[in-house]
Amino acid sequence: MHKFDADPANWREEDLEREAEKAAKILAWMDDGQRELDEITGTGEAANGQVKAVAAVDGTVRDIVITPRAMRLDSRTLAEQLTLAVGRAQDDAERQSRQLMADALGDLLPDGGPDLRAFEEQLGRLLRSFERP
Repeated sequence: MHKFDADPANWREEDLEREAEKAAKILAWMDDGQRELDEITGTGEAANGQVKAVAAVDGTVRDIVITPRAMRLDSRTLAEQLTLAVGRAQDDAERQSRQLMADALGDLLPDGGPDLRAFEEQLGRLLRSFERP
């Protein structure tokens, strides 16, 4: 077995076939996967549970709950706690999305992990290798 070369210009025919199969599997998953990703929401809390947030994978805040007790905080502290809860919710949604991707595509993604930037770069290189000059 030879070492994988990340530069498609140096790939052999079997490398191209293997990468094309990976790309086909990934593209097949993407329709269902996108629906699953769109359904993910993350939750976050701050101020001892007095401030709660829900965020989507794209970072959009879906819901915020501020208890009456939290409303007694000064505005600066409340803003900090709200920002903290939202950040935690966004982090939770991102973690869940990475886990979903790892579970579904872990063996297909570069280095076996859900590094989305590396995946996008590799897929882009693969697709460019099929373009005509």
